[in-house]
Amino acid sequence: MLAVAVSGGPDSLALALLAEPWARARGGRAIGLVVDHGVRAAAALEARLAAAWLAARSIEARIITLARAGTDAQALRRARLAALAEAAAEVGALHLLLAHHALDQAETVLIRLGRGSGEGGLAGMPVVRPLGPVRLLRPLLGAPPVALKAFLRGLGQPWIEDPSNTGRTTRAVLRAALRDGDGQGVGVQAAAQVAAAASRRRAAAEAVLARALAQAVTLSPLGFAQLDAASFAAWDETMRQAALAALLRCIGGHQHPVRQDRLAPLLHRMARGGGGTAAGCLVARRGTTWLVAREPAAVAAEVEMAGASPVPWDGRWRVTAVPGSTVGPLGAAEAALLRRTHTPARDVPAAVLATLPAIRHGGVLVAVPPILYHSGRWLPVPQARFRPPVALVELWAGGGELGAIGSLVTRPMLRWPAVRADTDRG
Repeated sequence: MLAVAVSGGPDSLALALLAEPWARARGGRAIGLVVDHGVRAAAALEARLAAAWLAARSIEARIITLARAGTDAQALRRARLAALAEAAAEVGALHLLLAHHALDQAETVLIRLGRGSGEGGLAGMPVVRPLGPVRLLRPLLGAPPVALKAFLRGLGQPWIEDPSNTGRTTRAVLRAALRDGDGQGVGVQAAAQVAAAASRRRAAAEAVLARALAQAVTLSPLGFAQLDAASFAAWDETMRQAALAALLRCIGGHQHPVRQDRLAPLLHRMARGGGGTAAGCLVARRGTTWLVAREPAAVAAEVEMAGASPVPWDGRWRVTAVPGSTVGPLGAAEAALLRRTHTPARDVPAAVLATLPAIRHGGVLVAVPPILYHSGRWLPVPQARFRPPVALVELWAGGGELGAIGSLVTRPMLRWPAVRADTDRG
Protein backbone atom coordinates (compact mmCIF):
# COMPACT_ATOMS: atom_id res chain seq x y z
CA MET A 1 0.00 0.00 0.00
CA LEU A 2 1.33 3.40 -1.04
CA ALA A 3 -0.38 6.60 0.08
CA VAL A 4 0.02 9.56 -2.27
CA ALA A 5 -0.68 13.16 -1.25
CA VAL A 6 -2.78 14.59 -4.09
CA SER A 7 -3.76 18.23 -4.41
CA GLY A 8 -5.13 18.08 -7.94
CA GLY A 9 -2.08 19.91 -9.29
CA PRO A 10 -0.01 18.40 -12.13
CA ASP A 11 2.83 17.13 -9.96
CA SER A 12 0.78 15.17 -7.44
CA LEU A 13 -1.61 13.83 -10.09
CA ALA A 14 1.33 12.57 -12.14
CA LEU A 15 2.81 10.92 -9.06
CA ALA A 16 -0.45 9.14 -8.25
CA LEU A 17 -0.82 7.91 -11.83
CA LEU A 18 2.75 6.60 -11.77
CA ALA A 19 2.49 5.03 -8.32
CA GLU A 20 -0.70 3.04 -8.97
CA PRO A 21 0.61 0.78 -11.78
CA TRP A 22 3.93 0.35 -9.96
CA ALA A 23 2.14 -0.85 -6.83
CA ARG A 24 -0.40 -2.96 -8.73
CA ALA A 25 2.36 -4.80 -10.62
CA ARG A 26 3.72 -5.89 -7.23
CA GLY A 27 0.43 -7.04 -5.81
CA GLY A 28 -0.31 -3.81 -3.97
CA ARG A 29 -2.20 -0.62 -4.62
CA ALA A 30 -2.00 3.13 -4.20
CA ILE A 31 -4.48 5.40 -2.48
CA GLY A 32 -4.77 9.13 -3.01
CA LEU A 33 -5.11 11.33 0.07
CA VAL A 34 -6.68 14.67 -0.84
CA VAL A 35 -6.65 17.48 1.72
CA ASP A 36 -9.43 20.05 1.84
CA HIS A 37 -7.47 22.76 3.65
CA GLY A 38 -10.38 25.22 3.69
CA VAL A 39 -8.16 28.27 3.18
CA ARG A 40 -9.66 29.22 -0.18
CA ALA A 41 -13.34 29.14 -1.06
CA ALA A 42 -12.66 26.73 -3.92
CA ALA A 43 -10.72 24.24 -1.77
CA ALA A 44 -13.62 21.85 -1.17
CA LEU A 45 -14.58 21.79 -4.85
CA GLU A 46 -10.96 21.23 -5.89
CA ALA A 47 -10.63 18.35 -3.43
CA ARG A 48 -13.75 16.65 -4.82
CA LEU A 49 -12.51 17.18 -8.37
CA ALA A 50 -9.11 15.65 -7.61
CA ALA A 51 -10.79 12.66 -5.94
CA ALA A 52 -13.09 12.22 -8.94
CA TRP A 53 -10.14 12.23 -11.35
CA LEU A 54 -8.45 9.50 -9.32
CA ALA A 55 -11.63 7.43 -9.09
CA ALA A 56 -12.06 7.67 -12.88
CA ARG A 57 -8.68 5.93 -13.17
CA SER A 58 -9.57 3.25 -10.59
CA ILE A 59 -7.49 4.81 -7.83
CA GLU A 60 -9.13 4.97 -4.42
CA ALA A 61 -9.20 8.47 -2.95
CA ARG A 62 -10.00 9.83 0.48
CA ILE A 63 -10.70 13.47 1.23
CA ILE A 64 -9.28 14.79 4.50
CA THR A 65 -10.95 17.90 5.87
CA LEU A 66 -8.31 19.84 7.75
CA ALA A 67 -9.17 21.10 11.21
CA ARG A 68 -8.97 24.86 11.55
CA ALA A 69 -5.27 25.78 11.73
CA GLY A 70 -5.32 29.52 11.02
CA THR A 71 -3.79 31.16 7.96
CA ASP A 72 -0.08 30.99 8.87
CA ALA A 73 1.64 29.14 6.03
CA GLN A 74 3.97 27.12 8.26
CA ALA A 75 1.19 26.14 10.65
CA LEU A 76 -0.96 25.04 7.72
CA ARG A 77 1.88 23.00 6.26
CA ARG A 78 2.49 21.26 9.58
CA ALA A 79 -1.21 20.53 10.02
CA ARG A 80 -1.50 19.22 6.48
CA LEU A 81 1.50 16.88 6.81
CA ALA A 82 0.35 15.63 10.20
CA ALA A 83 -3.14 14.90 8.85
CA LEU A 84 -1.70 13.12 5.80
CA ALA A 85 0.64 11.01 7.93
CA GLU A 86 -2.19 10.04 10.26
CA ALA A 87 -4.48 9.14 7.35
CA ALA A 88 -1.76 7.09 5.66
CA ALA A 89 -1.18 5.13 8.86
CA GLU A 90 -4.92 4.53 9.25
CA VAL A 91 -5.15 2.85 5.83
CA GLY A 92 -2.09 0.70 6.55
CA ALA A 93 0.43 2.57 4.39
CA LEU A 94 3.98 2.86 5.68
CA HIS A 95 5.04 5.23 2.90
CA LEU A 96 3.48 8.59 2.10
CA LEU A 97 4.57 9.88 -1.31
CA LEU A 98 4.99 13.62 -1.95
CA ALA A 99 5.35 15.10 -5.42
CA HIS A 100 8.20 17.57 -4.92
CA HIS A 101 10.23 17.83 -8.12
CA ALA A 102 13.53 19.27 -9.36
CA LEU A 103 12.36 22.89 -9.35
CA ASP A 104 11.00 22.52 -5.81
CA GLN A 105 14.39 21.18 -4.75
CA ALA A 106 16.24 24.08 -6.34
CA GLU A 107 13.98 26.58 -4.59
CA THR A 108 14.47 24.80 -1.26
CA VAL A 109 18.24 25.01 -1.57
CA LEU A 110 18.07 28.74 -2.36
CA ILE A 111 15.59 29.45 0.47
CA ARG A 112 17.73 27.61 3.03
CA LEU A 113 20.86 29.32 1.77
CA GLY A 114 19.14 32.65 2.40
CA ARG A 115 18.08 31.56 5.89
CA GLY A 116 21.62 30.58 6.83
CA SER A 117 20.69 26.94 7.41
CA GLY A 118 24.27 25.82 6.86
CA GLU A 119 25.59 22.64 5.27
CA GLY A 120 22.54 20.59 6.23
CA GLY A 121 20.21 23.05 4.58
CA LEU A 122 22.12 22.96 1.29
CA ALA A 123 21.22 19.27 0.99
CA GLY A 124 17.66 20.36 0.32
CA MET A 125 14.76 17.95 0.74
CA PRO A 126 15.70 14.32 1.32
CA VAL A 127 14.29 11.50 -0.76
CA VAL A 128 13.08 9.87 2.44
CA ARG A 129 12.50 10.95 6.00
CA PRO A 130 10.38 9.67 8.88
CA LEU A 131 7.28 11.58 9.94
CA GLY A 132 5.44 10.14 12.91
CA PRO A 133 3.97 6.76 11.93
CA VAL A 134 5.07 6.88 8.27
CA ARG A 135 8.00 7.59 6.00
CA LEU A 136 7.82 10.44 3.53
CA LEU A 137 9.10 9.54 0.07
CA ARG A 138 9.89 12.05 -2.67
CA PRO A 139 10.63 9.91 -5.74
CA LEU A 140 10.31 12.80 -8.23
CA LEU A 141 13.06 15.09 -6.93
CA GLY A 142 15.04 14.57 -10.13
CA ALA A 143 12.09 15.14 -12.46
CA PRO A 144 11.53 18.57 -14.05
CA PRO A 145 7.93 19.84 -13.78
CA VAL A 146 7.62 20.13 -17.56
CA ALA A 147 8.05 16.35 -17.82
CA LEU A 148 5.24 15.71 -15.37
CA LYS A 149 2.85 17.96 -17.29
CA ALA A 150 3.85 16.29 -20.56
CA PHE A 151 3.10 12.92 -18.99
CA LEU A 152 -0.41 14.07 -18.03
CA ARG A 153 -1.03 15.57 -21.46
CA GLY A 154 -0.14 12.24 -22.98
CA LEU A 155 -2.89 10.65 -20.89
CA GLY A 156 -5.39 13.42 -21.61
CA GLN A 157 -5.52 14.21 -17.90
CA PRO A 158 -6.39 17.80 -16.87
CA TRP A 159 -5.18 19.33 -13.64
CA ILE A 160 -5.69 22.28 -11.29
CA GLU A 161 -3.29 25.22 -11.26
CA ASP A 162 -2.53 26.41 -7.72
CA PRO A 163 -2.84 30.23 -7.58
CA SER A 164 -0.13 30.37 -4.89
CA ASN A 165 2.42 29.43 -7.57
CA THR A 166 2.01 32.88 -9.09
CA GLY A 167 1.46 34.87 -5.89
CA ARG A 168 3.91 36.70 -3.66
CA THR A 169 5.05 33.76 -1.58
CA THR A 170 8.79 33.20 -1.22
CA ARG A 171 8.69 30.24 -3.58
CA ALA A 172 6.63 32.09 -6.18
CA VAL A 173 9.06 35.03 -6.16
CA LEU A 174 12.05 32.69 -6.46
CA ARG A 175 10.40 30.79 -9.30
CA ALA A 176 9.82 34.03 -11.18
CA ALA A 177 13.42 35.10 -10.57
CA LEU A 178 14.79 31.79 -11.87
CA ARG A 179 12.76 32.22 -15.06
CA ASP A 180 12.71 28.46 -15.42
CA GLY A 181 9.18 27.19 -15.07
CA ASP A 182 10.17 24.01 -16.92
CA GLY A 183 12.77 23.18 -14.27
CA GLN A 184 15.46 22.28 -16.81
CA GLY A 185 17.67 25.39 -16.78
CA VAL A 186 21.24 25.87 -15.62
CA GLY A 187 20.22 27.35 -12.26
CA VAL A 188 18.02 24.39 -11.35
CA GLN A 189 20.68 21.91 -12.46
CA ALA A 190 23.35 23.69 -10.42
CA ALA A 191 21.15 23.69 -7.32
CA ALA A 192 20.47 19.97 -7.83
CA GLN A 193 24.20 19.25 -7.97
CA VAL A 194 24.79 21.26 -4.79
CA ALA A 195 21.97 19.37 -3.07
CA ALA A 196 23.28 15.97 -4.16
CA ALA A 197 26.81 16.64 -2.93
CA ALA A 198 25.60 18.13 0.37
CA SER A 199 23.21 15.21 0.82
CA ARG A 200 26.06 12.70 0.65
CA ARG A 201 28.03 14.67 3.21
CA ARG A 202 24.94 15.01 5.40
CA ALA A 203 24.31 11.26 5.32
CA ALA A 204 27.78 10.56 6.67
CA ALA A 205 27.50 13.26 9.33
CA GLU A 206 24.04 12.05 10.43
CA ALA A 207 25.37 8.52 10.98
CA VAL A 208 28.10 9.86 13.29
CA LEU A 209 25.60 12.11 15.08
CA ALA A 210 23.13 9.25 15.54
CA ARG A 211 25.71 7.14 17.37
CA ALA A 212 26.72 10.05 19.61
CA LEU A 213 23.16 11.01 20.54
CA ALA A 214 22.18 7.41 21.21
CA GLN A 215 24.86 7.28 23.89
CA ALA A 216 24.34 10.72 25.42
CA VAL A 217 20.64 11.62 25.17
CA THR A 218 17.53 10.38 26.93
CA LEU A 219 14.37 11.43 25.09
CA SER A 220 11.22 11.51 27.22
CA PRO A 221 7.67 10.86 25.92
CA LEU A 222 6.77 13.98 27.91
CA GLY A 223 8.44 16.05 25.19
CA PHE A 224 11.83 16.89 26.70
CA ALA A 225 15.37 15.53 26.55
CA GLN A 226 18.30 15.11 28.90
CA LEU A 227 21.79 15.45 27.47
CA ASP A 228 24.82 14.09 29.32
CA ALA A 229 26.93 17.16 30.10
CA ALA A 230 30.27 15.34 30.13
CA SER A 231 29.71 13.82 26.70
CA PHE A 232 28.59 17.16 25.31
CA ALA A 233 31.71 18.89 26.64
CA ALA A 234 33.96 16.21 25.14
CA TRP A 235 32.61 16.61 21.61
CA ASP A 236 34.25 18.98 19.14
CA GLU A 237 32.51 22.21 18.21
CA THR A 238 30.96 20.79 15.04
CA MET A 239 29.43 17.86 16.90
CA ARG A 240 28.11 20.08 19.73
CA GLN A 241 26.49 22.36 17.18
CA ALA A 242 24.90 19.46 15.29
CA ALA A 243 23.66 17.80 18.48
CA LEU A 244 22.12 21.00 19.84
CA ALA A 245 20.48 21.75 16.48
CA ALA A 246 18.93 18.26 16.39
CA LEU A 247 17.64 18.58 19.95
CA LEU A 248 16.14 22.04 19.43
CA ARG A 249 14.48 20.95 16.20
CA CYS A 250 12.89 17.89 17.77
CA ILE A 251 11.87 19.36 21.13
CA GLY A 252 10.74 22.63 19.55
CA GLY A 253 8.59 20.82 16.98
CA HIS A 254 10.21 22.44 13.95
CA GLN A 255 9.90 21.15 10.39
CA HIS A 256 13.07 22.88 9.22
CA PRO A 257 16.64 22.94 10.55
CA VAL A 258 17.42 25.54 13.22
CA ARG A 259 19.37 28.50 11.88
CA GLN A 260 23.03 28.62 12.78
CA ASP A 261 22.83 32.19 14.07
CA ARG A 262 20.37 31.01 16.75
CA LEU A 263 22.76 28.33 17.98
CA ALA A 264 25.93 30.34 18.46
CA PRO A 265 24.85 32.50 21.45
CA LEU A 266 23.37 29.52 23.28
CA LEU A 267 26.45 27.38 22.67
CA HIS A 268 28.59 30.20 24.03
CA ARG A 269 26.53 30.38 27.23
CA MET A 270 26.56 26.60 27.63
CA ALA A 271 30.35 26.56 27.37
CA ARG A 272 30.37 28.79 30.48
CA GLY A 273 27.91 26.58 32.35
CA GLY A 274 24.83 28.68 31.71
CA GLY A 275 21.74 27.92 29.68
CA GLY A 276 19.16 29.99 27.89
CA THR A 277 16.48 29.87 25.22
CA ALA A 278 16.61 29.38 21.48
CA ALA A 279 14.21 28.20 18.75
CA GLY A 280 11.33 27.95 21.21
CA CYS A 281 13.29 25.75 23.63
CA LEU A 282 14.71 26.15 27.11
CA VAL A 283 18.16 24.70 27.87
CA ALA A 284 19.22 24.51 31.53
CA ARG A 285 21.90 22.67 33.50
CA ARG A 286 20.52 20.06 35.91
CA GLY A 287 23.35 18.36 37.78
CA THR A 288 25.26 16.15 35.34
CA THR A 289 22.84 16.73 32.47
CA TRP A 290 21.48 19.48 30.27
CA LEU A 291 17.69 19.71 30.23
CA VAL A 292 16.28 20.59 26.80
CA ALA A 293 12.57 21.43 27.06
CA ARG A 294 9.89 23.49 25.38
CA GLU A 295 10.13 27.15 26.33
CA PRO A 296 6.96 28.02 28.35
CA ALA A 297 6.68 31.44 26.70
CA ALA A 298 6.77 29.87 23.22
CA VAL A 299 4.18 27.13 23.69
CA ALA A 300 1.03 27.29 21.54
CA ALA A 301 -2.15 28.94 22.73
CA GLU A 302 -5.30 27.08 23.70
CA VAL A 303 -7.39 25.78 20.80
CA GLU A 304 -10.80 24.14 20.61
CA MET A 305 -11.13 20.46 19.75
CA ALA A 306 -13.31 20.35 16.66
CA GLY A 307 -13.71 16.57 16.49
CA ALA A 308 -12.70 13.21 17.90
CA SER A 309 -9.81 12.69 15.47
CA PRO A 310 -6.28 13.47 16.70
CA VAL A 311 -5.55 17.19 16.41
CA PRO A 312 -1.98 18.57 16.20
CA TRP A 313 -1.12 21.00 18.97
CA ASP A 314 2.05 23.03 19.57
CA GLY A 315 3.59 21.34 16.53
CA ARG A 316 4.60 18.39 18.71
CA TRP A 317 1.51 16.70 20.15
CA ARG A 318 -1.36 14.66 18.69
CA VAL A 319 -4.36 15.17 20.94
CA THR A 320 -7.73 13.39 21.06
CA ALA A 321 -10.59 14.70 23.22
CA VAL A 322 -14.35 15.17 23.02
CA PRO A 323 -15.58 17.98 20.75
CA GLY A 324 -16.15 21.22 22.59
CA SER A 325 -13.20 20.75 24.93
CA THR A 326 -9.96 22.67 24.48
CA VAL A 327 -6.27 21.83 24.55
CA GLY A 328 -3.66 24.27 25.78
CA PRO A 329 -0.66 24.48 28.10
CA LEU A 330 -1.19 23.38 31.69
CA GLY A 331 0.42 26.57 33.01
CA ALA A 332 2.50 27.23 36.10
CA ALA A 333 -0.35 27.63 38.61
CA GLU A 334 -2.16 24.38 37.83
CA ALA A 335 1.18 22.61 37.41
CA ALA A 336 2.11 23.59 40.97
CA LEU A 337 -1.25 22.29 42.22
CA LEU A 338 -0.88 18.96 40.43
CA ARG A 339 2.63 18.57 41.79
CA ARG A 340 1.13 18.54 45.28
CA THR A 341 -1.87 16.31 44.53
CA HIS A 342 -0.91 14.00 41.64
CA THR A 343 2.05 11.69 42.26
CA PRO A 344 3.24 11.27 38.61
CA ALA A 345 3.63 15.05 38.35
CA ARG A 346 6.19 15.27 41.14
CA ASP A 347 9.13 13.94 39.15
CA VAL A 348 8.51 16.10 36.09
CA PRO A 349 10.69 19.23 35.77
CA ALA A 350 8.59 22.32 36.53
CA ALA A 351 9.31 23.93 33.16
CA VAL A 352 8.17 20.77 31.38
CA LEU A 353 5.05 20.29 33.49
CA ALA A 354 3.75 23.78 32.72
CA THR A 355 3.96 23.18 28.95
CA LEU A 356 2.19 19.80 28.84
CA PRO A 357 -1.10 19.63 26.89
CA ALA A 358 -4.04 20.13 29.26
CA ILE A 359 -7.63 19.32 28.31
CA ARG A 360 -10.30 21.67 29.65
CA HIS A 361 -14.07 21.76 29.32
CA GLY A 362 -15.86 24.99 30.12
CA GLY A 363 -12.57 26.32 31.46
CA VAL A 364 -12.27 23.50 34.01
CA LEU A 365 -9.23 21.19 33.89
CA VAL A 366 -10.32 17.72 32.78
CA ALA A 367 -7.09 15.88 31.98
CA VAL A 368 -3.35 16.08 31.42
CA PRO A 369 -2.85 12.89 29.40
CA PRO A 370 0.98 12.71 29.37
CA ILE A 371 1.07 12.35 33.17
CA LEU A 372 -2.09 10.19 33.33
CA TYR A 373 -4.16 12.80 35.12
CA HIS A 374 -7.91 12.60 34.53
CA SER A 375 -10.62 14.08 36.69
CA GLY A 376 -13.07 11.32 35.74
CA ARG A 377 -15.69 13.84 34.61
CA TRP A 378 -15.53 13.19 30.86
CA LEU A 379 -15.37 10.03 28.78
CA PRO A 380 -13.73 8.82 26.67
CA VAL A 381 -10.46 9.63 28.40
CA PRO A 382 -8.49 12.25 26.39
CA GLN A 383 -5.17 11.22 24.89
CA ALA A 384 -2.02 13.09 23.89
CA ARG A 385 1.11 11.67 22.30
CA PHE A 386 4.41 13.42 21.73
CA ARG A 387 4.86 13.32 17.95
CA PRO A 388 7.33 15.94 16.72
CA PRO A 389 7.30 16.41 12.94
CA VAL A 390 10.98 15.47 12.71
CA ALA A 391 12.68 12.73 14.68
CA LEU A 392 15.67 13.49 16.87
CA VAL A 393 17.92 11.74 14.35
CA GLU A 394 17.14 11.20 10.68
CA LEU A 395 19.05 8.87 8.39
CA TRP A 396 19.03 10.67 5.08
CA ALA A 397 19.20 9.05 1.67
CA GLY A 398 22.66 9.96 0.43
CA GLY A 399 22.31 10.00 -3.32
CA GLY A 400 21.98 7.16 -5.79
CA GLU A 401 18.93 6.61 -7.93
CA LEU A 402 15.73 8.37 -6.97
CA GLY A 403 14.01 5.15 -5.99
CA ALA A 404 16.51 4.07 -3.37
CA ILE A 405 15.83 5.14 0.19
CA GLY A 406 19.28 4.75 1.59
CA SER A 407 20.00 2.81 4.75
CA LEU A 408 16.34 2.35 5.65
CA VAL A 409 16.00 -0.49 3.13
CA THR A 410 18.41 -2.95 1.60
CA ARG A 411 17.33 -2.52 -2.03
CA PRO A 412 15.73 0.14 -4.22
CA MET A 413 11.99 0.36 -3.72
CA LEU A 414 10.72 2.51 -6.55
CA ARG A 415 11.68 2.53 -10.20
CA TRP A 416 9.49 4.99 -12.03
CA PRO A 417 8.73 4.67 -15.74
CA ALA A 418 10.74 7.07 -17.85
CA VAL A 419 9.17 10.53 -17.91
CA ARG A 420 10.37 12.53 -20.85
CA ALA A 421 10.10 16.28 -21.26
CA ASP A 422 10.25 16.18 -25.03
CA THR A 423 6.91 14.47 -25.59
CA ASP A 424 4.11 16.28 -27.37
CA ARG A 425 2.92 19.17 -25.23
CA GLY A 426 -0.50 19.17 -26.86
